[in-house]
Amino acid sequence: MLSASLVVAPLHAQEPSPAAEAPTPPATPVAATDTAPPADVAADQAPIAAPMPVAALPVPAAPTTPADGAAAPPARLSVGSGGVFQPGLLLQGWLLAERTAATTSTFRLRRAEIHAKGEIISGLISYALMIDVAKVLEPKDTTVTVENQDPAPADGTKPETVTAKLPVGSMSVLQDFVITLTTAFADVSLGQFKIPVSWEGYNASAKLLFPERAPAATEFGDKRDLGLRVAKRFKYLGYTAAVFNGAGLNALDNNNDKDLALRVEAYPIDGLVLAGVAYASVGERRTYVKDRYEADVRYESGSFLAQGEYIRGREVGKAGPPVHGQGAYLALGWTFFDALQTCLRVGYLDPDIRKDLAPKKSADRDELFHGEVGLSYFVRKHEAKVALTYGRYEYDDRAVLEAKNQLLLATQISY
Repeated sequence: MLSASLVVAPLHAQEPSPAAEAPTPPATPVAATDTAPPADVAADQAPIAAPMPVAALPVPAAPTTPADGAAAPPARLSVGSGGVFQPGLLLQGWLLAERTAATTSTFRLRRAEIHAKGEIISGLISYALMIDVAKVLEPKDTTVTVENQDPAPADGTKPETVTAKLPVGSMSVLQDFVITLTTAFADVSLGQFKIPVSWEGYNASAKLLFPERAPAATEFGDKRDLGLRVAKRFKYLGYTAAVFNGAGLNALDNNNDKDLALRVEAYPIDGLVLAGVAYASVGERRTYVKDRYEADVRYESGSFLAQGEYIRGREVGKAGPPVHGQGAYLALGWTFFDALQTCLRVGYLDPDIRKDLAPKKSADRDELFHGEVGLSYFVRKHEAKVALTYGRYEYDDRAVLEAKNQLLLATQISY
């Protein structure tokens, strides 16, 4: 049940015990003393737990209010007997134009994420929930071959097909569901969350350098699964260890095989992140095997940002040969006047290195090279920004798929 009280302290702050009622101030002003607080004391500092002598009471800073004089909105809401609740939102709308053999253009609602996070017991038990209602798209007419037929009949006739309305992507709006027990050396979480493969894939969508992740990051990372995670970040080192169903987004497992993941990060100097990842299926490894090995680096200092990743993957399905893939990218960004950011990214993705083992060539198995440039305007950092990007995507075999030029105008609101 929601409590009626509002608090504005940062989410990670410890919840103070209710303060005793302050004494009635004297009728005459109290002279300033040497006990005035330092200048860096926040205006929303938690109240003192017990009254102090009048002469030692700190002078409160003037509250921050909008220009129209209205009171500043609360950052979070107190809930239950001692918990807190903080809402969040990420809205991304696109205008996308692409040219291959023909030119197409479309408006797209890329993300409509609704977040909720907070603590039930301060410093001990926290939670997070996120849904993305933009994931639900209208089904499309799709031609499906009737099962139990020869796909290439000897008499030359075509196999029988039917047309059905099928979803064009994942239908589950549930993205993150996390309940966490916090300790000094490990935060233990149960629920659904991202696998820790790829820096871009594992981190927040609202703070990406480009509106969309690199093809290598999307191919091997940026995926969610149900499982158990143990993670913690320290001054010079951070780690994430997890076990997943391996069945994908909001799906139950139907066997005893699981996927294990380990991500280790090092922070040798301010702004530098060095990371390595190992992700592998364990158990009988018969139904479906997913193995990933990845290294990434990111350096941010002042207005400059550089990051890069290399990922190698191997998958084995119920039928067919193993599929080996790899991908990499390098991205650079530079911010001017704290408002304009220019960025450049080059990379490649080869989802099937051993094409000689493939039964036939197809577009989704061909090697891709890409280069993108972009300009972002931060109206208010990542809370409100607009980005314009251009990308060129070329495939190794032009007979399989033509090169694509893409122009993207992206808008974002987040908090």
